[in-house]
Amino acid sequence: MSSTLKQRTLRGAAAAALALLLGACAAATRPPGAGRPGANEPPKFAALAASDERRAGALADWKTIVGDQAAASPTPELQPVTATLKSLPPNLQTPPRMPLVVLGDKKAQTEEETRESLRRFIATSAPLLGVTPQELSLVEVKDAAGGAKTARYQQNPFSYPLRNGYGVVEVTFTPDLRVVGLSSTAIPDSEQLRRSLAAVKPTLLDGGKAVAALANRAIIFNDRNGVRQTHTVTQADAATARELVIFPVLRAEGAGTLELHVAWEIAVGGPESPPLVYVDAVTGDVLAATQ
Repeated sequence: MSSTLKQRTLRGAAAAALALLLGACAAATRPPGAGRPGANEPPKFAALAASDERRAGALADWKTIVGDQAAASPTPELQPVTATLKSLPPNLQTPPRMPLVVLGDKKAQTEEETRESLRRFIATSAPLLGVTPQELSLVEVKDAAGGAKTARYQQNPFSYPLRNGYGVVEVTFTPDLRVVGLSSTAIPDSEQLRRSLAAVKPTLLDGGKAVAALANRAIIFNDRNGVRQTHTVTQADAATARELVIFPVLRAEGAGTLELHVAWEIAVGGPESPPLVYVDAVTGDVLAATQ
C-alpha cells in the first residue's frame, strides 16, 4: 500500500471516529423526549383508568359492610371506571347500619350524633364510596319516603368544583340507623389526580375569551322536560362565564377512562334556568351543555 493511500485511510478512520464521538456527546446531552413530537407539551387533562384492583377493593369493602350476610348478598352494581357504589342491591334482606353514637343522655338522637354516625359510616365505607370524610361537605339532609332521611354530600378534592354529576355521595337512613339507600359518584385516587391536574395549563385564563370562543356555535342540550334542544349562541344571549370547574368525561374505549378537564362554566341566556355550557379551558372545545 502506498504512503498516500495509507494517509487517506488514516484520515478517513479519524473522521469516522470523531463523528461517532460527537454523536455520542450529543445523545448524552439531549434532553429526554427531545425529537418526539409533543413530548414537552403539557397534558390537556388528567385521566383515571379503570382498575381491577380498585374494583376488587370496593367489593371487599361491601362484604365488610354487610357482614354475616355477605355470602348470600347479591353483588352490588358499581360505577364504570371509578368502581364506586351505584346503588344498593334490590331485595337486600338486612340493610347495613350506621353506628350508634351517644354524646349525651337524651333518648332521641341529636343532629350532632346523627352527623357523627354518618361520618363514621362513610369512613368505614371509604373504598366502596371512593372518598374519605375529609373530602366531603354536607350539602343537605332532606326527608325521604317512609320517614327516612337522605344526607347528600359533595366531594371537594380539587382546586375547582366538580361538575357533570360527579362527586356526590347520598346516604338514605331510617330513624333506627338502617341504611336503605347508598350511592356515590365520587372520584377516587384524588391525591394522584391533583398532581396530574396541576400540570394542566389552561390557555383560556380569562372568562371573556371562553365566552368569545362560543360565538356562533351551535349547542345541543336536553331542557328540564327532557326535550332535546339545539341553540346557536349569539351576542343577544348575553353569555356569562361563571367559574372554572373540573368536568369529568367518560370515554368508553378499551377498559374505559375518565378524563378530568379544566373547563369554564358559562351561562347562556337570561337569569332563569339558562343552559350551562362547559368549554375546555385548554382547547376551547365545547365539552357539554346542560340545563
